Amino acid sequence: MKCKRCRRAEAAVDLPSHHAAFCPDCFFRFFRRQVTEGIRKLRLLAPEDRVLVCVSGGKDSLVLWDVLMDEGYATEGLYIDLGIDGYSDRSKEKVLAYAASRGKTPIVVELAKEGIPIPEAARCVRMQECSICGTVKRYFFNRVAAEGKFTVVATGHNLDDETARLLGNLLHWQRDHLARQHPLLPCGNGGLVRKVKPLWRVSEVETAAYGFLKGIDYVTEECPMSEDATSLVYKEALSRIEDRMPGTRIVFYKGFLDPSNPLRKGPQAPASTDAVSLLEEEPDADAASVTEAGAEEDGGSAQACASCGAPTYTETCSFCRLKERVRKAREQRAARVSR
Repeated sequence: MKCKRCRRAEAAVDLPSHHAAFCPDCFFRFFRRQVTEGIRKLRLLAPEDRVLVCVSGGKDSLVLWDVLMDEGYATEGLYIDLGIDGYSDRSKEKVLAYAASRGKTPIVVELAKEGIPIPEAARCVRMQECSICGTVKRYFFNRVAAEGKFTVVATGHNLDDETARLLGNLLHWQRDHLARQHPLLPCGNGGLVRKVKPLWRVSEVETAAYGFLKGIDYVTEECPMSEDATSLVYKEALSRIEDRMPGTRIVFYKGFLDPSNPLRKGPQAPASTDAVSLLEEEPDADAASVTEAGAEEDGGSAQACASCGAPTYTETCSFCRLKERVRKAREQRAARVSR
């Protein structure tokens, strides 16, 4: 099959949702246009922005970093070592190798050194790993961006991630989450840095194809902590629909983002949680179980966490409360062992 754009080279990527098939060079142009159009339509980035790109070692975040650099944005990468045996080491290796190939040195936060590696923290407080991971990542995304004077945080959430989250929120009628779900979360008072998702128009398959054809070496295994995430169930359901009716995902999400959609103007939740938690959950997070995913500001102002200074609507932020619970659990465990 010939490329539908240049009509000369053999097609390498078939995209039924766009009724198109592209050779590698034409696919690169198509993909970058999808990303830049997504940025332009929602005014996600400005040329003068300093962008902190959150990279996990997976295809989406590395492809995002690659595209933003090629488009001329001033970017730096942030990698958070979750402390997961084996998986974190392999992911970090991919990030460092990619960054070096582009003459970059990413910022690295090691949760073990911060005293809160995800697997141990989940055992201590008996919570789902994805929920804890989301809280911890959101905290460091904002903290590193604020301390480094970045104007915006960019994450690699793609169309599959966003539609899976949308489906989960709809099935559970999470009206406050629906009102907040958007590829752009503006900066807020108290030190909240703007957060954007430039890949919201491209699918997981398209991102994987771009990474593969560009020769980006990314970690292909799923996070072992996400095996039971319900977001994977929503993704599978939407994939089956997309296979039968190509293009359904983007129609579903664009319809949701329509400014006239009443779900985008849902009721505001009480201001009883962290300002940082206004940042949305990660792709692997269990949307139905994220009970502390944040609340819309109800007109009040964020204040500084009494412990760490992060923006919050309570006396201490959720990250510090989590660390305190982990600390107490460790003390109790040590006391039991010493008896």
